[in-house]
This record gives sequence, structure tokens and C-alpha cells, in this order.
Amino acid sequence: MENVRLRVAIVGCGIGGLTLATTISKLTAEEQSPNGIVQVDLYESKSQVSVIGAGVGIWKRSWQVLQDLGFEEELLKRGIKVPVDGESRGPIFRKSDQPTPGYDFHDHIMPYGPLGLHRPTLLEILQSKLSKNCTIHTSKALVDYTVNTEDDRSTITLHFADNTTAETDVLVGADGVYSVTRQTMFHGLAKETGDDDYTRYARARFSGTLAYRGPVPSDKLGEKHPGHMALKRMRAWCGKNQHVITHPLGPYIGVIVYKYHPDYPHTTQTVIPSSREEMLALCEGWEPELLEVLECVDSEPSKVSCWIIHTVDPLPFYAVGNVALIGDAAHAMLPHQAVGGGQAIEDAHLLGRLLAHPKATIGTSSKPSTIPAILKLYETHRLPASQQAAKASYENGLMYAFNYPGYVYGGGPSSDTSGQEDANGRSPTLEELKMLGRRIGESFAWLKECDVEEDWGKAEVELEKM
Repeated sequence: MENVRLRVAIVGCGIGGLTLATTISKLTAEEQSPNGIVQVDLYESKSQVSVIGAGVGIWKRSWQVLQDLGFEEELLKRGIKVPVDGESRGPIFRKSDQPTPGYDFHDHIMPYGPLGLHRPTLLEILQSKLSKNCTIHTSKALVDYTVNTEDDRSTITLHFADNTTAETDVLVGADGVYSVTRQTMFHGLAKETGDDDYTRYARARFSGTLAYRGPVPSDKLGEKHPGHMALKRMRAWCGKNQHVITHPLGPYIGVIVYKYHPDYPHTTQTVIPSSREEMLALCEGWEPELLEVLECVDSEPSKVSCWIIHTVDPLPFYAVGNVALIGDAAHAMLPHQAVGGGQAIEDAHLLGRLLAHPKATIGTSSKPSTIPAILKLYETHRLPASQQAAKASYENGLMYAFNYPGYVYGGGPSSDTSGQEDANGRSPTLEELKMLGRRIGESFAWLKECDVEEDWGKAEVELEKM
């Protein structure tokens, strides 16, 4: 390919990787890039781009990115409602860990009407917007990478499991919570510095949380229990050390039982088969209305699974030299605010605009490379924001399980690490739960604040000084 000024390799074709490639495509198409083309190569370990995973919550900031990439028109063509400004109804929170009927304690009003986007739809649209300067290579599992500092370009060589290699100027690890890019980066730093503490950032860590997923056919629940509350609104059924989400999705209700289980033995696995019976056993002694839902979970074994949720310890940095991390590779988090996918989109948007900028140049004999400084600029803006999102998601999980500092109730082992005592092992009062509900409402307020263009404006000012 002629007129290439920069080669970018992206490891991973998930949400972050494809959003990054699409952003660069939009800004550096050959016909509008007099400063030269940015060549993008995406490397996917599987034989095809995977669409496995939960739906993606699209809040205000990530929706701005997708609008900029032309998503609004694409979604309307498919008959999919797009997000709207202003408040919207979220789930109803309910105390349910009791054998008698539970009760509602918080009717959640969200500060913005988010979009729950089907993951295959999101990835399909992103792929459709890649330019001819972007190439997807499948069945390319990264083993590690090496940096060649003997030339002015500081090129990077990628080593794959099929014994092939590829060379690039910039490497972006978008390869998820078990990121090989992150492992290579931090193991390399431990070896280079003699500081073994870096190795803890290389590995993913079991979060202590399991997510049991299974669908409930809406007509089945409606026939057995006409007018059941789970058919009408999304609900969070809360209790000590676990909570259940039910989400009406037309022909079926999505059900997730989140269980705090820090001693779970099978932490090297990611998804294992489960069953309706296992979901019911987890909620033994909970209110009848919830058990009625779980009794209708699809009995087909392939439909019910247990997800062992892993996260990443807060990293000290997201970029080293010409290598950067985005998405779950940088900040895999718990799902309790539904912002993980959106954070990957925001990472990709900012990094894509920085790499597409004419200031992003490789080194020559007369001029040093700007890439390390540009990747650090990305880190400066995205590391604090994404780690704050991860912290908020973690804290929401504590709230839903009655373990949040100041609101610890219910007795039994607690997931709260603050050392706070349980409130005499008793159940919370309705007034106490209403106070918790207000705290839950406040925890989502940040999702309507600022915008990505404002973030880009700040980064661009710093970029222009280079």
C-alpha cells in the first residue's frame, strides 16, 4: 500500500478494536488524507469475529461516538430505537431475600435514556464501516511481541501461535480481560526493572462474582402467572450477597443471578454449563414471586450458563512506548453499571482521533517519533475516567447485595472489604432501604455529564503543542 505514514496493529476484534479501526477509517480515508494513509491491521484469535457476550449498554457519551460513526441512520433502518436525552425509567429495586413476599424500595429514574444494543448488531455495523485501509486477519492468536529499538521507527514484531509474524509501528491491545498484550507488557517490565510487582497487572483476577444466565419465555411465565411483575418492567431483586436482574426483552425475559462467591474453586474457567435447578437453589428461601420466574427458566441445558467474572487490577498506566491497551485489556470491570462496553468505545474514539491526527508520526533520522507522547496523552485522559467507571460498577454491586459501607445488612459473610460491621445481623428497615435507593440513584448521575467532544478538545490542545 502506497503513501502509508503509519502502521497500526490492533489485537482483538471486539467492541474496542473495531471502534478504533472504524474511527481511524473515518478520519484517514485515502481521499481525505493528504498527509498519508494510516494502515490498520486487526488480528483476531478466532476463526471469525466473535459475537458472544451480553448486550451492550450505550449511554450518552458512547452514543455520541456511535452517532459520529453513522450509527443513528443504521439503527433506524433496522427499526431499532435510538437513545434520547432526558430521564427514563430504569429497574425497580426490590428486597427479595425472604420467604414471604418482598417489597419495592427504589423506582430507578436514569439520568439518560440508554440503548441496550445487541452485540452482533454493534459489531456488524462497525465492520461495515471499515475502509479499504483496514484488514481483518482471523486465526491469529498473539503469543507475544518484541520491540526493535535499533532503528528510528522502533518497530514492533507480533508473534502468533501459527508461527507467523507481523510488523507494525503502533500496537494496540484490545484483546480483552485475558489480554496477551497486557501480559507481555507487564511481564516485560518486571524483567526489565527487576520489580516483580508488575506481574500482578499482567494477569486477570477472579472478581468473586458469578453470573448465572438463563432466558424465560415470556408466554410461559404469562400463562402460569398472568400479569406477573417481571413481564412489565426491568427489576433488581436484591438480597444479602447476591441479586437477580430480570429484563423483559419481548419474546423472552433475560435473567441473571449475580452471586458473590469469593471461594469459588473453578476460577481458571470463564463460562461453564449451569441449569434452572442451580439457579433455583441459589435463591432458596427467597420470595415466591422471584421463584415463579426462575421456575420458568428454559430447561434446555445449552440455554443456561454460569459466567465466572474476572477483572483487572487498576493499572498504573495504559501505554508503554509504542504499545497501548484499551477496553477490557486495560480496565475489565464488573457489569453493575453496564458501562464496560461504553468505556471501550470511549477509549477507542479518543485513541483513534489521536492516531489519525497529522501529528502522529514515526521517527526519522532527523525527527523523533511522536507516538509514545501521543499514547501517553491518551492514557492521561482515559485512565482516570475508566478506572472511576470501574470503581462505580464495583460499588454498585456492593449496594445491590447490601454490602455497601453505611448500608451493610443481613448477616452472613460480606463482600465489603471496609471492615464495617454488619448492622447487628438484621434485615434493613424500609426507610434504610429507601436511603440506599437514593444512593443508587446518585451513583448513575455521572453518566449524563460532559461529552466526548469536550474531552477531545482538551486532548487536541495538548496535541497541537507537540
